[in-house]
Amino acid sequence: MTAGQRDIFYLSAPSRELAETSPYFEAVRTKDIEVLYCYEPYDELVLMQLRQFDKKNVTSVEKQMVDEKEDNTATSDDVDSLPKTDADSLCKWMKTTLGNKAKDVKITRRLSNHPCVVTVAEMGAARHFVRTAFQGIPEDQRYSILQPTLEINPSHPLIKKICTMRTSDANLATLVTEQLFDNAMVAAGLIEDPRVMVKRLNEVLTLALEKH
Repeated sequence: MTAGQRDIFYLSAPSRELAETSPYFEAVRTKDIEVLYCYEPYDELVLMQLRQFDKKNVTSVEKQMVDEKEDNTATSDDVDSLPKTDADSLCKWMKTTLGNKAKDVKITRRLSNHPCVVTVAEMGAARHFVRTAFQGIPEDQRYSILQPTLEINPSHPLIKKICTMRTSDANLATLVTEQLFDNAMVAAGLIEDPRVMVKRLNEVLTLALEKH
């Protein structure tokens, strides 16, 4: 660990490759901290219960993202980013589009390669709940329980394209927004069966290929 690091940070993922390409690791990669990778679900459960080790807090990267205060307003001095007015308008549009699925949609500048990321108050507990107790719960109630916040990267090409496409092709923009949200939920380990996305993926591909 680096000198002065007060927390032991960990990230749960099925493999090292997925951990290193995770949007959650990307969000903290520029910080001078070490992250412990956990590959088994019970590793995460143990660390959640441990809470402290050697007088240091044991904290998930996802929890650190939620607790860390970030100025989530878009800035106009970034030439690759959406202007603030467009970014704010897009957040409102995406929140309306996603409805009760997303508690909120906001801007983040912690991402570079990923278009978006989902955060919840207690990610580890949420993942465990999805694995053990989600069967039989209606889909709308699942999102009410999880209350995920979608954080979007205003510099990513997909986000910028949705911003313009919501007026030129609202149907495709809606489908892509819903798909990005589900992609983020899968990356977070909060969707138990990704096969529910197949129908929408086919619709997105059909609409995209109609233009060629």
